[in-house]
Amino acid sequence: MRRRGWRDRRGGVALTIALSLLPLLAACGLALDLARGWLAQSRLATAVDAAALAGGRAFSRPAAEREAAALILFWANFGRQEINSASSTLGFMGAVAQPPVIDQPDVNTLRVTARASLPTVFMRIFGQSSMALRASATAAVQTDGMELAMALDITGSMFPNGIAALRLAAADLVGILYGDKETIPGLRVSIVPWAATVNLGAGHADWLAAGLLSAADYLPSSWAGCVEARGNGHDATDAPPSVAPFTPYRWASTLNRYYSGTTVVAGDNDWSLTRVTEADRSLQNLAVGPNLGCPVDTVLPLTAEKSTLLARIAALQVSFRGGTISNLGLQAAWFTISPRWRGLWGDASLPRDDGVPGNRKVVVLMTDGQNNWFDYPAGAPGAAPVPYDGQTVDADYTGYGRLAENRLGIVTPVTGTLAARTAAAIALNKAAISDRMQAMCTLLKAQGITVYTITFNLNDAATQSLYRNCASTMTGYFNSPNQTALRQAFTQIGNELVTLRLTR
Repeated sequence: MRRRGWRDRRGGVALTIALSLLPLLAACGLALDLARGWLAQSRLATAVDAAALAGGRAFSRPAAEREAAALILFWANFGRQEINSASSTLGFMGAVAQPPVIDQPDVNTLRVTARASLPTVFMRIFGQSSMALRASATAAVQTDGMELAMALDITGSMFPNGIAALRLAAADLVGILYGDKETIPGLRVSIVPWAATVNLGAGHADWLAAGLLSAADYLPSSWAGCVEARGNGHDATDAPPSVAPFTPYRWASTLNRYYSGTTVVAGDNDWSLTRVTEADRSLQNLAVGPNLGCPVDTVLPLTAEKSTLLARIAALQVSFRGGTISNLGLQAAWFTISPRWRGLWGDASLPRDDGVPGNRKVVVLMTDGQNNWFDYPAGAPGAAPVPYDGQTVDADYTGYGRLAENRLGIVTPVTGTLAARTAAAIALNKAAISDRMQAMCTLLKAQGITVYTITFNLNDAATQSLYRNCASTMTGYFNSPNQTALRQAFTQIGNELVTLRLTR
């Protein structure tokens, strides 16, 4: 009897221990499932964060592209394994996720919301077969303090389709920076149209060297505001007018200056007191006048208002004659963001100092052609140019004057036919202009200015290389073979210039 009782007592202890282990095992199982749930929830949150940032970077793209970019990053981070059904997918740790919902509460934000169900291992014993997971993230566009100068090529080769594409592309960039806001604290943008020279505005006659502007020299027109390249190396500096004043641009009349033998022939800009047609845009290359080759569009200095910027971009016009002198366009862009020009454009606080934290300085330089000194035929279209003495190498007037003036100091051939010597002189001057542009790119980057460059509808390898080397980074150069690619280039630059902030 005593032995049997002892055995019964031992069986009771074992039963007691077994019963006491059940809650312990349940607690361990619960802890394991909760740990799995925490890991899955963390992975889901990471996936929606990545999706929101990817979609946010594509704000300016069509909705389908924006959602596709977000979905790719969501599934890449959630670990898609296989398609589970038409509306669900199997992901991390076997969790079944619903396709994330992507919406845009406003023009500046993108929201991604995802739900998933994680199968339990131990909790199903107690009737709970899965855990519900949910995560949401919102990416908000945020533009930091920035002074951005857009130097835009408006030479004759941009007519008519190129200029239309440029207007759309530049507006895209502004739209990305501002979103639905009219102003953003710390953001200022300048628009710098350029061709063979730049137009600083007729209201800045005080920037000219004393005694050089005579109203009579422009009659029956008036000085439009364009300036010539400054000498003594100041075509490559950001010196203000007080240090290096400008010379007003003026293309002297060629009337009665060109001869064939002893017979007077038409020149390449025959204007007079009774005949100036430079304001007639329909004449294109056939117009004449003292401001021929001077862009109609003036430089728009740093501006805060989105509507003002868009209006100026929409009004951009092509400038005919002269050529493509990129270094002068780049230099004028520098004028608009250089602290040495503070107060000169009208705002006493702008441009701000270089290197100030929270205030980036950026230049976007765009062209559709290689640097060129245009040589338009004298007289009727298609006629050969006839220099006044039958020997002088010459071409159109630009910011560097006439080719025959040789302001760039180029040593040109003195033998050979006139046509051959003219072609050689133009090629050498084009190379000198490119050298000046590259040197200025180096100066800007040394100042901490970020430079983006764009070539449009251009197949010239040397010019592509020039603009590629000018950009601050290899990815800061864009070759755009067509109008769609041009808009994509401006869009990508805009997306890079804005930052995205994640919110919950």
